[in-house]
Amino acid sequence: MLLNVLIQGSGFPRLRSTVTLLQSQGRNILVDSGLSDDASRLVLALQERGLTPDDVDVVVATHLHYDHCGNHLMFRNARFIVGAKDYIENARFIEAYHQDGTPGKAATAALLREHYQTVKDFYVRSIVREVTRNIEFYNRVLDRDSRFVPVEGSHWLTEEVEVLPTPGHTHGHISVVAHSAQTESEDTPKKILVAGDALFTRKTLVENGERELQLAQDVELYGHTRRKLLNEYRHIIPGHDGLVDAEAPMPIGGTP
Repeated sequence: MLLNVLIQGSGFPRLRSTVTLLQSQGRNILVDSGLSDDASRLVLALQERGLTPDDVDVVVATHLHYDHCGNHLMFRNARFIVGAKDYIENARFIEAYHQDGTPGKAATAALLREHYQTVKDFYVRSIVREVTRNIEFYNRVLDRDSRFVPVEGSHWLTEEVEVLPTPGHTHGHISVVAHSAQTESEDTPKKILVAGDALFTRKTLVENGERELQLAQDVELYGHTRRKLLNEYRHIIPGHDGLVDAEAPMPIGGTP
């Protein structure tokens, strides 16, 4: 199996998620589709590997925040894997968004603050703004588009690619484990965790890394998930970073 970081993510002030390509047993699998502004970069990164968006079979959304699912609709032939709780909660959120007639979507912002135990004000403003920009995608969530495949528990996409629940950042957050993955920079196969925002950046991997927490629906559960993942995985792609060795948290691969 081949693993390539197509877009390396970044944190505030310009949130963009990492986009990772897994090629396993004849299937092209993306983990997250990134920020909508990165669409052209994503197409180019696929072209450099001999692929077009129509060649992508599966897009896994680690969760449905705008910076992780901004380009899903580009992939016309793909199924969209999503955590079942995230799918249900986001459909309810978008329904409330459409019903909100307050200036600046103030009621929507209040709903976000209510549903997240930890949320910085800049995230609230960003989420409300970017939902508006990505409303076509979120309406597909609301309409229960048949391409969405909500999953609970562990779920295998191939014999080498496993989806597992990693709740805390959101209730239905999921991550992906690439078993025996090779990268562009190293031929030696590794078990690599594509964490999503269960582990935000390499700073989250170090002792007391929970101080980096800026957005979580369940803070205690986030901490439990973080510790569990760090105990089980050495090679990690955080949601907004490149491939990192957790024993020496400097990037060891990926495309900036």
